[in-house]
Amino acid sequence: MHPSCLCLAILLLAASAQAQLRVSPLPPAAVPATLKHSGRVVQALRYTDRTGAYTVLATESGPATDPAAQSTDGQRADLYAYQYPTTGTVPTWQVHDFVDDCPLDLEARFRPKGLTVTDLDQDGTAEVWLVYRTVCRGDVSPSTQKIIMYEGFRKYAVRGTSRLTMGGQHDGGSYSLDAAWQAAPAAFRQHAAELWKQHREERVGQ
Repeated sequence: MHPSCLCLAILLLAASAQAQLRVSPLPPAAVPATLKHSGRVVQALRYTDRTGAYTVLATESGPATDPAAQSTDGQRADLYAYQYPTTGTVPTWQVHDFVDDCPLDLEARFRPKGLTVTDLDQDGTAEVWLVYRTVCRGDVSPSTQKIIMYEGFRKYAVRGTSRLTMGGQHDGGSYSLDAAWQAAPAAFRQHAAELWKQHREERVGQ
């Protein structure tokens, strides 16, 4: 094959893979009742890639009394994410995180617009990104912040803290990537860094 033809073929394949990704928002009220989940749906979307069509939900329980708490006023808050194939009701993957036995101010929430879908490596298989925070706090301190990403069944995690700014001084904001990122495309790591920077700033009480 002539080099120019080979380049054209590669470009056409990349364009075709990218074109296969279709993403549309799903209002929480429109989530099918057949998709069983815990918590209240706060973000949802549907997407189609080369592997099929899927619905993704991000849900939160909100604070509630923790029956397993050691303290009498201990509370618990949970958050979940689920991905379902549109032809079934069993999740292909699920995320669950929580704060428990907290007698102070607690939170387990997805960030605004914290659920997104990309195809950064243009291979036709979507990457699903989730950004959220958890905290049990009785003082002015950063929250735990995480990014979870799935490409197919492969999970990637970023863990760290939000960043508070007080009197011109910063507290927190650092993060680390788990081992799965070592073999990931550079575009994944770059996007994770951009997402972290986009969501890291926190104002306590807002």
